[in-house]
Amino acid sequence: MNSHIHGLRRSGAGGSAGRSRRGFWMRGLATTTLCVGVVLAGGCNGPPSSAPTAGRTVAATTLGGSSAQRVADDYYLIRPLAARDLGYRIDWQRRTLISANSGLKTITVQGESIFVLDGRNFLSRLRREDGEQLWRVPVADALDEIHGITFMPRMERVFITSGGVVLVLDSDTGSQIAKQRLTQIANTEPIVFGQFFLYGARNGQLCWHSYLVGHQWRGYQVSQSIQLAPLLVDGAVIVVGSDGRIMVLDAGSAAQIWSKRLLDVVTAPPAAGSRQVYVAGQDQHLWAFDLDTGRNTWRYLTEDPLSDGPVLLGDQVYQQIPSEGLVCFEAEPVNAPDGVVVWKAPKVRGSVVARIGGNLLVWDQEQRRLELVTADQGAAALSLDLPGIKFLLTNTRQSTDLFAASDDGRVVRLVPRN
Repeated sequence: MNSHIHGLRRSGAGGSAGRSRRGFWMRGLATTTLCVGVVLAGGCNGPPSSAPTAGRTVAATTLGGSSAQRVADDYYLIRPLAARDLGYRIDWQRRTLISANSGLKTITVQGESIFVLDGRNFLSRLRREDGEQLWRVPVADALDEIHGITFMPRMERVFITSGGVVLVLDSDTGSQIAKQRLTQIANTEPIVFGQFFLYGARNGQLCWHSYLVGHQWRGYQVSQSIQLAPLLVDGAVIVVGSDGRIMVLDAGSAAQIWSKRLLDVVTAPPAAGSRQVYVAGQDQHLWAFDLDTGRNTWRYLTEDPLSDGPVLLGDQVYQQIPSEGLVCFEAEPVNAPDGVVVWKAPKVRGSVVARIGGNLLVWDQEQRRLELVTADQGAAALSLDLPGIKFLLTNTRQSTDLFAASDDGRVVRLVPRN
């Protein structure tokens, strides 16, 4: 999740200063023949006559193979039959772009809201429940680089991080109410810790910016540059430098806890639990480090540089390895310096998006392919080619809801059928 968007992060509770870690459709549109014609031309937000209204179950066999069914299939970003095969139904679909050729930069789900940023840096806020568009506003010039969108519901604010500034928007209207200057130019999305945004700067510093007063509190030099967003785990912040340096700092005091430098650069975001950090490097290793001490607990040597980041779910780590496919590891093996492989799925490509029941959702961004893989054995259960989808995500890796978006601005929410 590279485009001009480095990533987006929902606001968190902030954590303590210590280091304890144990632990839119437009409702009511008339479904006429005219509207079906407009849908085929790409100009109608409402569904064709054969499509369900928002929140209703798609009946995949309603019209069989009729031309009306084909119209409905073409309208939907994920076709009703494909959704049914996944065990889902289409809850709603919304078109967010005014201009079909403006493109889509990213989509993020944060709490009960969905934020969509298009190619001209217009930001839309949708209501997650029904897809209703609450507002749509320009947040930057078309060529500006947006690093992060952070929604703070309790403050009723949305913060937009872009280069040397943070824009503050009213979450109800989208209107700009303030602009904060950053001491160091941001190069990554921010994460939230207490009253601070923590972000990686272009000059290689990890910066603490107070979003309450609009000033920097601390900066810590990590590397020549930071290009991957920092990761927060129970008061410890994990940051990766452009030179392959891994550093863990106390988020409350900005003091370094430990630092390691790998054999080559790291281009994929790390993963971490309460006890270990996992890093996939261009040095052909998947590394596991003790979060408290930095001790290398295990590492797995591959034949390829690793460009996909590891995914930690429960007691297992999933890593895409070009020569081996999707590989599942024990997260915390005992006395196994080379790691313990649970299973390999050589033909499965992509990264794990979420675990739903006994299956893993694996999304191959390059091929636009979604696969269901059994979590216990790595057996491929279903494969779907979804060429219209640019982004596929859940709000958490244990979520049951599924969201997808296309480059033409369509956003769809799928929910389990049961």
